[in-house]
Amino acid sequence: MKQIQQAGENTNNYQAQNMTVNGLSYTEAKDIALDVFRANAMELSQIARRTAEARVEEITDALFGKLMDRAPEAIQSVTDPGMQRAIFRAQEEYACSGDKALGEVLVDMLVDRAQTNDRGLQQITLNEAIKTAPKLATHHFTILATLLLVGNTQFTGVSTIAELHEKLKTLVAPAVGGLRATESDLRHLQYAGCISFDISERTFSHIISATYPALFARGFAREQISEPSRNVGFPAIMPCLRDPEKLQVSAMNKDVLERSLIPEQGLEEHSAELNRLLETNLMTAEEIEEEISALHPHLRTLIDVWSSSNMRHCTLTSVGIAVGHANARRTLGDEFNAGIDVWVK
Repeated sequence: MKQIQQAGENTNNYQAQNMTVNGLSYTEAKDIALDVFRANAMELSQIARRTAEARVEEITDALFGKLMDRAPEAIQSVTDPGMQRAIFRAQEEYACSGDKALGEVLVDMLVDRAQTNDRGLQQITLNEAIKTAPKLATHHFTILATLLLVGNTQFTGVSTIAELHEKLKTLVAPAVGGLRATESDLRHLQYAGCISFDISERTFSHIISATYPALFARGFAREQISEPSRNVGFPAIMPCLRDPEKLQVSAMNKDVLERSLIPEQGLEEHSAELNRLLETNLMTAEEIEEEISALHPHLRTLIDVWSSSNMRHCTLTSVGIAVGHANARRTLGDEFNAGIDVWVK
């Protein structure tokens, strides 16, 4: 095969065949990973060993293929003892189970692990998550991804009701397909260190309305603004998205209001009034849930499961975030490109 590449100054060319990145070739790195397994693998019968080695080849090929796509320079990490241990753990678990979903989740976390150079929280979390994922079933991955996308994520680039609906249909609905969460499932996830239970309750409608109150506001009349604030003219007030004859605060949520809108427009003395108006006349829980349920069958199932199970009392640990994040990328592909560093820093 004849392959030609051109690049400018101070750039690297990457090719999959016999590629070398700063001294260690693709083939050498893959051989190291396979040698680690062969040197440490458990004793198996001849037939079982052939099956195990085939699975190890499969997950190792997948790992280095993804590394080449996402972070070719991180291929050097295979010489690090900690990374070798993480790879061996993933190889050993996949060799025994052959579970495709588990293999894909492990590969995704290994690629993130390869890119962590210092022993910080992210590396420690990923090391633990790689050990934890094999203790879980595929539908447990779905629970963790659901908790991450619903309870720990605010989508960027959302400024209209239609844009939020589109995000829910493309970034939540596909990831929550087949969701089920029995009490035993949640207790097992707690045992595995992926979630904790909170005495307080986070309903689905409250999470959504607290994250995007501007999109669920039914508006208020000008007379509902206190007189001192009304006389200022209020540049932070706009026509209501759901009823143009009424008004609403022109901030997506409380965080945007307090961190951006108020200081930028010098409205510090009106902060309490704006916060009050932001939460004035929001849609009811039933209205919010019915609107979102109508978008996709998986979203209706999500709301039903969330309401009828203790998911509303669950909080993700850093390990749960890492596994849920990997599964979200597994199910959503290129639609979900946020790095683990958004949640674990």
